Amino acid sequence: MKKKVVITLSVLFMIAIIGVVIFAVVSGMKSQNAGDLNAATNDSATAANAAPATIYSDHYKIGVVQTGLGGASKDCYGGFMMELDERQLMGNLEIVYIVEDNEELCRNKIKELVDGGCDLIYTIGRFASETAAQITKDIPIVFGAVNSPDEVGLVASNEVPGGNVTGVSSYTPCFEQIDLIPVLFPKAKTLATLYSATDEDAVLQGIIAAREAKNIGINCTQYPLEDKDALKTALDKIKAAKTEIIYLPVDKFLSANIDTINAFAYENKIPVICGDEATLSQGAFATSEINYLSIGRKAAGMVCDILFEKKDVSTLSVMYKHDCTNFVNKAVRDKMGIELPATALGEIELWEAPTEPPQAAPAPTAAATMANGATAAAKAE
Repeated sequence: MKKKVVITLSVLFMIAIIGVVIFAVVSGMKSQNAGDLNAATNDSATAANAAPATIYSDHYKIGVVQTGLGGASKDCYGGFMMELDERQLMGNLEIVYIVEDNEELCRNKIKELVDGGCDLIYTIGRFASETAAQITKDIPIVFGAVNSPDEVGLVASNEVPGGNVTGVSSYTPCFEQIDLIPVLFPKAKTLATLYSATDEDAVLQGIIAAREAKNIGINCTQYPLEDKDALKTALDKIKAAKTEIIYLPVDKFLSANIDTINAFAYENKIPVICGDEATLSQGAFATSEINYLSIGRKAAGMVCDILFEKKDVSTLSVMYKHDCTNFVNKAVRDKMGIELPATALGEIELWEAPTEPPQAAPAPTAAATMANGATAAAKAE
């Protein structure tokens, strides 16, 4: 009897051990399966987030026509090529790059591009853009660095171009220059805009500036000027009103009288935000300058939309909003004793007058060098 009890207990003990082992194995398998599932889910999410760039099979020929050898024109071309390269499209494109200042030669070379079967023309500068638009009404044209394409007849309207031409304007970045004010002077609430009453472009810039000031909560008084007497009267009113900031658009009359404006600004500690770097170099306090590389990049994006995404050029709105570099004239800042807020330091660059005269631009090479090191079928003069 005692022997049977011992055997029974031994059997039960073995069954218990086997059960524990089975439980452990099953639990381990469940844990591993769950881990594998989680890993697979994470891998899928990672793959989704790191989707490869779109690969296109289409091939196109693009003519690039640049008038002018200045830094802005070169940057419009450089930014264009960089964007295409970063989008991994260089293998899909044949680029014919033309640099020509002579108007008649430029016209002839654009005709050669049209007759040579270009699928699209990228024009840098007003003359190249207008000439291309005159020569072809069928081939899409994307321009860079044209101030007012609607006013010169390149497009029916900036919102809906309506033809075969669209692009990126280089119009004075009035919006960005006014938006610079709260960056530099967060507490400023009053602004005076000066502009020549007989310069239509300056008037438009002044109006745009006033509207943008209102949009960001700054009260702006406009002073259209007809002569030097009107300028003196305006400055007297600005002083009496204790206006905090002055804005100067790009304006030949103001440029001719910049010494008078600067003397007033320095004496009354009123910083001047201006429309371009030329006025900044004449003694204004700050400006926002267009980054012309970004114009080229945006133009390249439009080219991709037209050629690869099959978007209708006639409905692609002209692009106006710019990527800008904000400059503060270091000498003027020191002269006026203006202390900038710490929050502004990452938003600006301190501008200093060059210590050496600029050197002449080198002659263009016979071949255009691509951003990725390849060589274009270029025709540079």
